[in-house]
Amino acid sequence: MGTTTNIVWLQNEQDEPIPNELRSYTALFTSEDVCYQFISSLPPTLRGLTLVITDSTISIDRLLKLKQISTIYILSTSKSPMKISSKIHGIFHDRQSLIDQIVTDLNRTKSLPPSFFDGFKAPFQGFYFILKHPSTWTRALVPAIIFTILLFTFSIPSVWGMHLFTDRLIHRYQARWIQYGIWILRFLLYAVAVFLSFLLAFLTAQPLSAPALESLVRAQERELKYPNRPEESFCASIWRSIRVALVSIFASLAIFLVLTLTEFFFPPAVIVTMPLKFLITGIIIAYDIIDYPLSLHLFGVRERTPWFKRYRWATIGFGLAMELIFLIPGAFLLLLPAGVCGATILVIAAERAQIEQPLLLIEAPIKS
Repeated sequence: MGTTTNIVWLQNEQDEPIPNELRSYTALFTSEDVCYQFISSLPPTLRGLTLVITDSTISIDRLLKLKQISTIYILSTSKSPMKISSKIHGIFHDRQSLIDQIVTDLNRTKSLPPSFFDGFKAPFQGFYFILKHPSTWTRALVPAIIFTILLFTFSIPSVWGMHLFTDRLIHRYQARWIQYGIWILRFLLYAVAVFLSFLLAFLTAQPLSAPALESLVRAQERELKYPNRPEESFCASIWRSIRVALVSIFASLAIFLVLTLTEFFFPPAVIVTMPLKFLITGIIIAYDIIDYPLSLHLFGVRERTPWFKRYRWATIGFGLAMELIFLIPGAFLLLLPAGVCGATILVIAAERAQIEQPLLLIEAPIKS
């Protein structure tokens, strides 16, 4: 079976020549201007072009804007910051890793877009990945560990504060029945303090776990032979996760408020609103978790919306699977890492399915 690819190689004249095993399958350019003119001359409806740049000093600003290019690989010998774009799928620091990735791409056949079933089974595939790779277990436990630390951090001072408050009331009011009431109030305040501490720890544990979860995304990418993207800084990772969490929370509150009011003023509507609540919850969970690999692939808000629209059935399947898993008490923080790995599988499957009309045809797999 033949495979298809579309590789354009841009380098300067002093770079090493293209390896013999790749020479027949690539279009070589030593001038950015000529390369730009060539790609611009291709039909604008063509997609899936891969651009390989072996000199990071070459300006690629114009090339990034070309719709024909969907993937860019860069060979960089320095650690200096690179141009940020969702098209940059990998920055390599050694030539052999770059060649290995191109060989993998050349031998890869076109796959179908992820379906509802693919989305539904993705979290379980993520769980299996973590289970068979002990090196990921410590990172997978980070959300649960952070949640536990935050819960004790918030609840102990809160409960102690409620204790001091009610203790002052007990010393102030000596009547027996009032003191009975104060004791009941004390335990109620304890419960409220623990509940609010639990809620606050729950909401903050996931954003604070973002670096560990993104590390799992990269581990899953390596397992799928997918090149890693440039890493985010610690603060940028947490801030992005907080923004997504806030969007999810406010969107959930707004939608559930509308549905609940509908049920209150028109009770028969519960037949429709209850399934809608379950479905919307699944979609919001999917949006929250799939954000991790999408963000590492440098998808902005404008790019994510079409992505979720295009793969809506896979998104719904993924969200419903996660929702069923989270029905298990305490499963959210323990199985969240499995969901992140599953989301990575889904995003990479979608990205690999976007290979369209090829420029080159290869009749037999090549070897590096």
